[in-house]
Amino acid sequence: MQLKSLDKVHTTDVSKVPWSAPLILSLCIIPFGWAGFLAPLTWIALTSLEICRGWSRAALYFVCIALMLLAGFNIIPGSERIQILTPYSDSAGNLIYASFNSGKALVAIGLLAFMLRQKQTVRPIDLFFLIITIAIPIAIGLVLYGPSVKISNTILIAAVINLLVVCISEEGFFRWVLQRGLEESLAEWRWLSVPIVTVIFTMLHVGWSADTLAIILLGLASFCYAILWYLRRNFWLCVMAHWAVNVFHMLLLPYPLPA
Repeated sequence: MQLKSLDKVHTTDVSKVPWSAPLILSLCIIPFGWAGFLAPLTWIALTSLEICRGWSRAALYFVCIALMLLAGFNIIPGSERIQILTPYSDSAGNLIYASFNSGKALVAIGLLAFMLRQKQTVRPIDLFFLIITIAIPIAIGLVLYGPSVKISNTILIAAVINLLVVCISEEGFFRWVLQRGLEESLAEWRWLSVPIVTVIFTMLHVGWSADTLAIILLGLASFCYAILWYLRRNFWLCVMAHWAVNVFHMLLLPYPLPA
């Protein structure tokens, strides 16, 4: 498959780009301080990526990757974690935080402003792939660990945060930037992007559990997200799949998974 058939968004007309957007996004410095500039910087980096070609486009992939990683790992000053409610805990050992990484939140704001202009829609056929992607890791998780049903206001708030912060920022990084960039680099071998991104996703998330079964389950979920992008190339579909798996994990499975 040729590169042009993979992605046509890099032909964006510069004159049609709403360059006032980063000025509006700069208002994030009011609640977040200097770290608020992560939102407009994310938008500028992603928008520039769609305009450029050749070596400059490749370089901008690295810029986006570096920016998102720095924000996600709280390396940029001011991008600390903010707690909304007291964590949920119970006698079964479940512990769920209603908090968010402000660096990820700012990246998600910039990503959201950028992605709304991409006009990606979910078609009826996409729902089949979505259901399969969600069902596989949750079903396997129930088999491996058994149910741990729970609900509370904290969990509901945590679910909303997970969608708006975690899933949008992570799918922007793993799918729109990392996997898409690998696909362009690998061309006819683009299928290799699936196992590569699966391994990277699993390695970057493995900190919350060192249990072999948990790592396998996380790797399975990661593979499902990667193959969903490979087959459908739809950002919002991947966001919905990632979010649904996370929410069902919070509601139905031990959280976090036993280590």
